[in-house]
Amino acid sequence: MILDFMELAKANTFVGSKAYVLAMMAQENLPVPAGMVLSHFPEADPDWEKIHLWWSQQKLAPLAVRSSAFGEDSEDMSFAGQNQTFLNVATPEALREAVSACFQSIHRENSQSYRQFFLGEKTEVPMNVVLQVMVKARYAGVYFSVNPTRAEAGAVLEYIEGLGEALVSGQVNPFRVHKNETQALEGPLSREILDSIFALGEAVEKKLGQQIDMEWAVDDAGRVSLLQARPITVAHSEQKQTAILEEELRRIEASFGEDTWWDGQTFAEWTGQPSRLTFEVWKRAFAPGGAFDAALHELGYLGFSEKAYSPHDTIMERLFGRAFINMSKMVPLYFGPIPYRIDPEPRPHLKFEWHKVSATGIIHIPTSVSRMLRVGWNMSTNRRSWIEKSRKELVDFKHKLQRPGNGSVYREWDQADLINQWQKEVANFSRLSLKWPLVLVVLIEATHQSLRAVLSSVVGKDETDPYLQRWMGAGLQTATFEMGRYFGRALEEPLKREFFFSRFGHRGPGELDLSHPRWEELGDAAFGGGRARTSGPHATIDVEAEIHTLKTFKDSVLVEEWRLLKELLELREQWKMEILRPYAHIRYLSLEIGKRLGLGNDIFALTVEEIEALSFNMSLFPELKVKIRQRKAELDAYKGVYLPDVLKKKEMASCLKQNDLTTSTLMGVPLSHGIVKGTVYVVTDPSEVDFSTWPEDAILVAPSTDPGWTALFTRSKGVIVERGGILSHCAILARELGVPSINLPRATQVLKTGDRIWLDGHHGGVKNVTVP
Repeated sequence: MILDFMELAKANTFVGSKAYVLAMMAQENLPVPAGMVLSHFPEADPDWEKIHLWWSQQKLAPLAVRSSAFGEDSEDMSFAGQNQTFLNVATPEALREAVSACFQSIHRENSQSYRQFFLGEKTEVPMNVVLQVMVKARYAGVYFSVNPTRAEAGAVLEYIEGLGEALVSGQVNPFRVHKNETQALEGPLSREILDSIFALGEAVEKKLGQQIDMEWAVDDAGRVSLLQARPITVAHSEQKQTAILEEELRRIEASFGEDTWWDGQTFAEWTGQPSRLTFEVWKRAFAPGGAFDAALHELGYLGFSEKAYSPHDTIMERLFGRAFINMSKMVPLYFGPIPYRIDPEPRPHLKFEWHKVSATGIIHIPTSVSRMLRVGWNMSTNRRSWIEKSRKELVDFKHKLQRPGNGSVYREWDQADLINQWQKEVANFSRLSLKWPLVLVVLIEATHQSLRAVLSSVVGKDETDPYLQRWMGAGLQTATFEMGRYFGRALEEPLKREFFFSRFGHRGPGELDLSHPRWEELGDAAFGGGRARTSGPHATIDVEAEIHTLKTFKDSVLVEEWRLLKELLELREQWKMEILRPYAHIRYLSLEIGKRLGLGNDIFALTVEEIEALSFNMSLFPELKVKIRQRKAELDAYKGVYLPDVLKKKEMASCLKQNDLTTSTLMGVPLSHGIVKGTVYVVTDPSEVDFSTWPEDAILVAPSTDPGWTALFTRSKGVIVERGGILSHCAILARELGVPSINLPRATQVLKTGDRIWLDGHHGGVKNVTVP
C-alpha cells in the first residue's frame, strides 16, 4: 500500500502510530507538511512511478524519510531512536537508499533489544515508512501536554534554532517555556508564535483524546508545522506504575492482619527482586514438608502440622516483588498455640497477649513449655553435636548430588527426560538441599547473640561490635574467601581461569537468582577488564589468645562461644558452596526447556506449575506471554520502592512515599572497619557492569551482594549495601579482604554514580567530600 496522507482510511491503523496520526491530523486540516505512507518496500516500477509523481507535485522538495513500525510512538512505547530516520533526501537514488534502510532497520540489534525489553520478545513487527516534505526550520522543538519527567500539570515546550534532530538526540540544551509563563521568556521566539504552538498542541491533544508530545517547526515566515505527535510514554508509564503499586497495596491490606510483620534478612543477599521462578522454588522450601520444616524438626521445634493453629501454606511471601518471611506465622511453628506473638523491636522476642488465651492454648501449655525448655537446653548444650552431624551430612551431600560441570549435556536429552530431571532438581533443592543451611542459620544467630551478651558484660556495649568485627574479619578462613583468592589469581593470570571455572564455575554474580548467569557461562567476561585492587595477605589474629588478655573469669565461655560461631560460619559457607552446584543445574535445565518452548530467558518469569503445564500443552503459550509482560511491568514498577528488612503492615503505605533523602552526612551500620575516600559506583545488576568505566577509587554501592560479586569487591576501595548484617556474606568477605563496608538503607537512592564521598567503616558514616 502506497498512499498520500489525505488518502489513508481511518481503519488503517496498521501503518504505525507515527504515519496514522500525521495522516489523520492532515485530514483535520492541521498544518501537517505533505506526506505519504509506504507499507512495503516498492519493488515494482509502478510503485516508484507513483512515489515520483507525488514528489513532483511537491516540486521535488527535500524529504524526511522515517520509520513507522507497528507499536512505534504508541502510549506504551516510543521506540525513540531505535529505527532509522533520514533528513534532506533530495535525489531519487538517495530516496531509494533511505527507504530501503528504513525498512531494514527493524532488523537492527538495538531495535530488536528494545522489543525484547518492552514486548518480551524479538518477534518482528510490521514496518512502514513515512515520506514527508521537509520544513526549512528556523526553530524546531517539542511540545508536552504535561512535564514528561513528573507528569505534573501544565503544558511545556522546548526548542532550539535549526533542525529538531539535535534536540531530540540530546546534543543541544534547549530553551524551555511553560504555558502562561508570566516572567521574561527564555529564547528568541515571540509570545505570539509560542501561543500558536501551544494552541496547536491543545488541538492535537483534543483530537487524539489524550496527553501528547508533539514535534513542530517554525519556518522563516513564522509558520508553525506539525511534524509528529504521539502519546506521552513516560506519563502513561508513570500512571501504569502508580496503578500497579496501588493494586499491590490493596492486595496486602486485604490479605493480612493489622499486626502482621515480615522479616527479609533471610534473603538479604538477593539483589533486588527475585525472578518468579526463583521465588517459587524457594517458596516451596518454606512450605509444609519443605526444607525449613525439616530444619525446625531437627532443632526440636514443632514445625508445620495439620492442626488448625498451624499455618498450612508457605510462610515465604512476596511483597512489592521482594521475598519476606511472615514472622506472624512463626510462633505456632515453634511452640504451638501459645498466647504469645513475636515482637520485632528492639530485637525479635516473645510477647504475651491476653486476647490469645484460649482453652486450646491452656491445654497445650504444659507441652509448649516443655518444648521451650528442651529447645533452649539443646541450643546451649547440643550445638557441637549439630555441627558434627552437619559435617557428615555435607560429605554425603557432595557424594549423592554430583552433577556435570555445566549444562551442555542437556542439549542431547529428549523433552520428557529434561522435564523429569528439572522437576527432581526443584524438589530436591526445596526439600533437601536447604535443610542444613537453614539449621546453621538458626544456630549462628543463637550463638552470635550468646557471644555478644557475654562479651558485652566483659568489655561494655560500645566495645562489643569492634571486637566482633575484628574477630570475624581476621579470625575466619571461609570457603568464600578462598574463592575470592582464586578469582584474583585468575583475573591476573588468564591461564588459571580454566582451573577457577572447574572449582567455582557454578557460582556467579546474583547467584541466588536463577535468571542470573553463572561464571562458567560468562567465561572471560566474568573477569572484566583491568586489574584487581591491590591488597595484602589475609590478616589473621589469634582470637582465643586475645580473649585470654581480657583477664575475665568468663574467658572459657567466650572461647567456647567463639569456637562455635567460627565453626558454624565456616560450615555455612561450605554448605553454600555445595548446594549451589545442583542449584545451578536448575538454571541450566530451565534454559534448555525455555529454548525448546520458545520462551528463552522469559522462562524465569513463570512459576514451576506454569512451566509444567506449558510443557504438556503449548496452547497456553499466548496466555503465558501476556502474564510475562504483566509481571515485567510489575517488577519495573516495584524497582523504586524501598522496603526495610523488618516490615510492618501498618507502615506499608509509607514505603510508597519518596522522602527527601538529600543530606551531606548519612549514618548506617558498620560492617567492616576502615576509612576511605572514593568515587561512588551504583550497581543493581553486576552482570551489566562496564569495567572500562570503573573508577580506580570506586566505592561500590548496591542493594545487597553475594560472594558472586567478587569481581567488584576486588576492584573496590569500599562497599555500601542496603541489606545485610555483620554475619552476612558481604560483611564477612569485606572484612576478609580488608575493605571498609557499611549497611546504609536507601543507599542506591541517596548516592549517585560519580559522587565523591568519605566512607567510615568504623562508625557507619558517609560524608560528601565537599563538606568540611
